[in-house]
This record gives sequence, C-alpha cells and structure tokens, in this order.
Amino acid sequence: MNTSITRVDFGDKIYIYLKSNDILTIPYSYTKKIQYAKKEQLLNYRIIGGGIGVHFEEIDEDISLNGIITYKINHELKAS
Repeated sequence: MNTSITRVDFGDKIYIYLKSNDILTIPYSYTKKIQYAKKEQLLNYRIIGGGIGVHFEEIDEDISLNGIITYKINHELKAS
C-alpha cells in the first residue's frame, strides 16, 4: 500500500487522515467496541505498523487501513 494513516479525528463520523492527503470516513458502528466506546476512550489511540492501522488503547481495538478500504468498497460502492 502506498499510503498510510497519519491521524484520526472524531465528529459525526470517524475521520481517517492519510499521508496521500485523502480522508476516509467510517461510522462509529464500524465495530461494536468502537460503537459503544465513549469519545474520551477513542481519543486515546495510537497509529500502529507505520500507519497501516490504529490501536484504541482503552477499548483494546485495532482497525487497519486495509480493513477500512474493504469496508468502504463493500458498503458504499455497492450501494451506488
């Protein structure tokens, strides 16, 4: 993969900022642990694997860029 995650932000959705300057969004329902976490818990995250994923410390949840892209393809592109 030619890009990596640089930071994460939280609003009406979760915003995944990439080194390529693209921004991906995922819903809080992306995983059950994320869906039921408090925002304060989600703010305690770290980028892992040189930018291939994110680890949410307090809820012990990992998400990967590859998984996010697959999710977007399966849920958003199929709907259009």
